[in-house]
Amino acid sequence: MTKRSVITVSMAVWLAAGVTLLWWAPAGASGQADLAPLRRATAQFHDLDATLASGRVDLHLCVDQMGQHFADPNTFADGVLDPVNPEAMVYADDGKGHLRLVAVEWVSTTPGQVMNIPLHFNPDVDLWVLHAWVWSPNPDGMFADMNPRMGNCP
Repeated sequence: MTKRSVITVSMAVWLAAGVTLLWWAPAGASGQADLAPLRRATAQFHDLDATLASGRVDLHLCVDQMGQHFADPNTFADGVLDPVNPEAMVYADDGKGHLRLVAVEWVSTTPGQVMNIPLHFNPDVDLWVLHAWVWSPNPDGMFADMNPRMGNCP
């Protein structure tokens, strides 16, 4: 094989790999820059008092590998799925009784989508949901329900 053939084959392989990666990329928020407005809008909720002042309440719903949920249940059926104002904030206990904001969650009584990503039905709570782990890295993906880096509920 000539040097030119090797270069041509190498370029074809790299191009095919790039096209494959683009094809397999998840729909919706394609990168961290797409999530910047969400982070800016929810940064205030690192302060639990701000979360409570926003009308969200402790749902007393703590899920292992997820966390404690604070939300305004009155918004679940309002038909609004705002990309920068999710219905719920999710907090993880740091092991010392302090809550740390780790994720946000959109919640609805009907199907919908946020940032071109569809909510999925959670039969445990009989609601349509979508998590975004914008405040804690998740090896399972930004929009996965569970995060193995989060511990169990206290």
